[in-house]
Amino acid sequence: MRSKIIAIGLLLGTLVAIPAFAQGAGGKGEHLAFPVPAATFKQHVDARIAKAREHMEERASKLPADQAKDLRAKFEASVAAQNAEVAKAVADGTVTKEEAKAVRAAGPRGGHGSCEGKDKKS
Repeated sequence: MRSKIIAIGLLLGTLVAIPAFAQGAGGKGEHLAFPVPAATFKQHVDARIAKAREHMEERASKLPADQAKDLRAKFEASVAAQNAEVAKAVADGTVTKEEAKAVRAAGPRGGHGSCEGKDKKS
């Protein structure tokens, strides 16, 4: 009798826990499932640019005025390049994973985890 109660408790606990983990509770960021509608993708990219702009402004506030100006100019140039890629990607109404990779590579950081200009140890 006691083992049946424990088994039922474990079963109910598992049934409650599975949907919570399936929703990605506590996960990092929102992941898109491709192909994505153009409007959804544009909204996602705009949110990422806004977040990157916040980080850039935080860094620029700690720099001398001339360096901050250069940093902002480089950032705006990369955002313009990324927006051009977004325009290409959303032209047909849906965005594929390959198109999204091209947009990300054109972005402010040159893609996720970009190490441009850093010496790599072989």
